[in-house]
Amino acid sequence: MNKITTSVYENLTPKQRVVASIEAESRGDAAERKRLIQTCPKVTYRQNDAKFSETMDRLLIAAAGIECELRGHALSFLFAMLNDPKNAHTFLQASADIREAWRMTITNMDIDPEAMRKAGPPANPILEIIDDMAPKPKKSGVGKVVAELEEPEAIPPKPDRFMAYVDTPLMQ
Repeated sequence: MNKITTSVYENLTPKQRVVASIEAESRGDAAERKRLIQTCPKVTYRQNDAKFSETMDRLLIAAAGIECELRGHALSFLFAMLNDPKNAHTFLQASADIREAWRMTITNMDIDPEAMRKAGPPANPILEIIDDMAPKPKKSGVGKVVAELEEPEAIPPKPDRFMAYVDTPLMQ
């Protein structure tokens, strides 16, 4: 780490601090990253209830993640149909299991699946075709996905190295 005076750290703009933090992270310089965090100005905010805001954020991020996952399985299915047709069905099964797990998760939260579909990211039209071809969901596959979705950190995952940038807990 270069010898940088405290006043330089204290006068960094947020953009400069982000750039310096990413660079410190990329070179594995934990001491520099820690100093950037510790010298970051502390501010107080008024916001909506974090339990509400974080749940909304997590739901919308999870909906986008589910959409990406389903698109990935659709592409894998189409690729497998060309190259490995015997195993293509596994991607349809995975899609059916994911779709049912998502429906169960939001239903358990008392959220109407149709309302969530409209509020979430737009679905790719190809997924409707894939859904029509998909088999019935399997309990074992659905159970695994539901367990992943219902883990507190699963929506969205919060890697420890990024949480290091928060030096005080959000909820006290």
